[in-house]
Amino acid sequence: MMKPSTRIATLFIFLFFLFLNSLLVYLIIERISEAKNKFGFACTDALVFSLNEYTKMKGIDSASLPTNALIAYAPKKIEVKRLDTQTVTLNTPFTSIKTDTIGRVFIEMILNSQTFRSVDLALFDSLFQKSLRSRKVHSQYRLDTFTMQARRAERGMIMGILEQKKKPEYSHITRPVRFPFNSNVSLFAQVKNDPAFTRNDLLWPLVAFASILLIGNAALVFVYRTIRKQKKINELKTDFINNITHEMKTPITIASAGLDALEHHVTPTERTNFYLLTSKRQLHLLNDFVERILDAAVQDVSDFILQKEKIDLHALFNELVQSHSVLKGKPVSFQVTGEGPAIIQGDRLHLQTAFHNIIDNAIKYSGETVNIHIDIEENKWECTVKILDNGRGIPPQYLKNIFEKFFRVPQGDAQSVKGFGLGLYYVKSIVEKHSGDITVHSKKGSGTEFIITIPKHI
Repeated sequence: MMKPSTRIATLFIFLFFLFLNSLLVYLIIERISEAKNKFGFACTDALVFSLNEYTKMKGIDSASLPTNALIAYAPKKIEVKRLDTQTVTLNTPFTSIKTDTIGRVFIEMILNSQTFRSVDLALFDSLFQKSLRSRKVHSQYRLDTFTMQARRAERGMIMGILEQKKKPEYSHITRPVRFPFNSNVSLFAQVKNDPAFTRNDLLWPLVAFASILLIGNAALVFVYRTIRKQKKINELKTDFINNITHEMKTPITIASAGLDALEHHVTPTERTNFYLLTSKRQLHLLNDFVERILDAAVQDVSDFILQKEKIDLHALFNELVQSHSVLKGKPVSFQVTGEGPAIIQGDRLHLQTAFHNIIDNAIKYSGETVNIHIDIEENKWECTVKILDNGRGIPPQYLKNIFEKFFRVPQGDAQSVKGFGLGLYYVKSIVEKHSGDITVHSKKGSGTEFIITIPKHI
């Protein structure tokens, strides 16, 4: 069964996968739409630019209609020139010329004549084609005009006319532009799609989006596969420790039966009773440890519930010191300081096992002579236990890792002391389960000090 943290991580990766892909697809669609709009803007801009060039070539000014003008006339030729744009220049040495001013009505009559109202589409077509090429648009197009009799054309009316004139084979249509002095005639262009323009505009953005999409999805797949792999490894570790736990039950049972037999068949003395009682106590502790601790330590310490009771830390450490004095592997000297009693609310078995792990490590990772100083302090709110040894110490680069599950400080080519790397992980988990805190101070070759602080009431 997948743990809650693994399920949350998997769900987060899945949601982030959907978000990333949806975002990139949205950005790609927006970029394609922007490219289409850019193509339409280029065509309209070319149309407006061509109209400006056309008016310059035709000598048409787009300013407002003048209120008066100067007229020059001769027997064979007559020209009208606007006073606000240019002056009259005639080269007729053999013709008598007369000039006079005319009124607005006559001006409008001249400007509305066929010469001013006609549109030279051939000239405009050449200008428009040149303007499109300058904007890197190479596609087929058609120019068309329409006439609006109304003085103020409405947008809806114009859109209706454009819809009627639109040809289905042309994908883009420009906005209409009006000719100067002829507000009734409007010109527009219909342009076919230009794949080269769109491709050049979209090439690098789409390559960037595709790269981000590929790298992002590859990273998410890698993270997901890593989580699944770690989950499988954790399951294998759990099965391994569960098997060890199961296998340990048999020797514990046999050892307990042997101690019971010795107790009934060996002549009791003060020394034998001490050893038998100590051994039975440790076997009972080991049996509870196998049933309640190992499985939780490898899986999740947070899964079990503390069985709280009043605990005198001085009495608890006296029992631990007495139990370790039975071991004859190397001489161990204990010194317990602090005024007692120091009472807290906690789980006796778990705390006893946690402190046992610290003391056991101090003995295993020390020289021929072991000195362990245990100092117990208390105040109104909490109790602090300091366990200082004279062992080989821990290199500073490993201090941040010693409480991790299955971590062991490297000892060269081989580990001189056997273990699973669960002891200190279990200690930290139990202390935090009691709402406490644990810190460590150590230097290589100068011993190690563990400082455990536990609230009195939790």
